[in-house]
Amino acid sequence: MDIRPLATDGVVLLDGEVLLMERSHDPHEGQWVLPGGIVERGETAAAACQREVAEEVGLSVEPIQFVGLYDAPGRDERGNVSAAYLCRPRTPGQSPEPREEARRVDTFDPTDLPETGFDHAAIVRDAVTP
Repeated sequence: MDIRPLATDGVVLLDGEVLLMERSHDPHEGQWVLPGGIVERGETAAAACQREVAEEVGLSVEPIQFVGLYDAPGRDERGNVSAAYLCRPRTPGQSPEPREEARRVDTFDPTDLPETGFDHAAIVRDAVTP
């Protein structure tokens, strides 16, 4: 039986722009992606989303809406399936900073994203489209 790992991705909006990080390693090194990672044993996907955003970009966030489950074959060459969440910062005025796996962080207009890795442009579109 082939079991695909569960990951999570956080769509964090800051002043109407989406927070992305430039990956510092493969896969997709140098491309812009959402902060996220693998859900650990005994952890919910929403809790993993909070932890991963804090670890990768230094923000304390609260998942406020489930965006969707992303499981298209080939979306991630490692085989991961992702549970994506729209998140808001817990404390206004927090400044993101690159940490684990991030070369740099920046915010972008959700309708004018740079080249993204994985299927993260689709996740952003789904999160911000009414």
